Amino acid sequence: MKRANAVLFSLLMIVSSLAGCIGGEEVDTSGYEDQIAKLEEMLEAHNQTIAQRDATIDGLEDGMSDATQMIQDHAEGIAILEAYRDSLLVQLDNSNNTSAELIIQLESANASIASMQSQIASLESLRDSLSTMLNSSNSTIDELEGLLNTANASILHLQQIAEDNRVDMQFAELSNVDFDNFDLSGANFTWANLTNSSFIGANLTGTNLTYANMYQADLRNANLTNSYMFYPNLERANLTGANLDGAVMPHANLVYASLIGVDLTNTNLTGASLIYTDLSGADMSGQNLVWSRMEYSILNGTNLSGTNLTYANMYQADLRNAHLTNSYMFFPN
Repeated sequence: MKRANAVLFSLLMIVSSLAGCIGGEEVDTSGYEDQIAKLEEMLEAHNQTIAQRDATIDGLEDGMSDATQMIQDHAEGIAILEAYRDSLLVQLDNSNNTSAELIIQLESANASIASMQSQIASLESLRDSLSTMLNSSNSTIDELEGLLNTANASILHLQQIAEDNRVDMQFAELSNVDFDNFDLSGANFTWANLTNSSFIGANLTGTNLTYANMYQADLRNANLTNSYMFYPNLERANLTGANLDGAVMPHANLVYASLIGVDLTNTNLTGASLIYTDLSGADMSGQNLVWSRMEYSILNGTNLSGTNLTYANMYQADLRNAHLTNSYMFFPN
């Protein structure tokens, strides 16, 4: 602005000089006209610079407004989660289950389920025999259909009992426990401590692992289809070969975790922390990784086609041989 005022002042001085000469003898004004033209060009350039700066300031103010709104939204989310945490801590104080008791209950439940499954198999065999008899026996059709309906009813009843016979493991202290090849489908592990526990080949379909501490857990080849994991701690966990189809894992802590070759196309990783995470050869195509933390992550050969990496922090990430076709990266680091 100071330079623009200086230009205007120079114009005024030149015009004043010309005005003093108008009433007298004829004066050659071509030199002044050249100076006026140059000063006018300078004035126009300064005006354009001022306009550009004003536009930049408007853009920055809009960005600051958006950032303020995001901060407010996160603050509200934190308040909600803190309230939820406090309520869960109250439940934790009221829980008297010990690790040993829960393991006994789990083993008893699995034994009951196995027994019921055996009975179901026997009843299914009986049903099949009755069906054969229905076609070849001299017994009356009404008698055979009655037996067949009874067998089907028994099968449905036992299946319902097996479905409901699940141990509630929330808040349980289960660190260093071996769950290899266990059927834990539908179990509730909310806030459970599963540090260093092993779940190799375990069936965790539909399992609730919200806020579960699975630090350094071994989940190789585990089936986590449709499992629900909100804010789980999976730091240094080994998920190589795990099935995460349909798993919901918002804000999961996967720092130093291994997900080599895992198919993550149908996994919800919104807000997940993937710092130092090994995702070599993993399929993350179509993932929404806006604002995700991926510093130092290993993405060698990872499929990131169509992935949204807006504002993602990928500082020193290894992207050798990664597929980024049609990926969207707006202001990534």
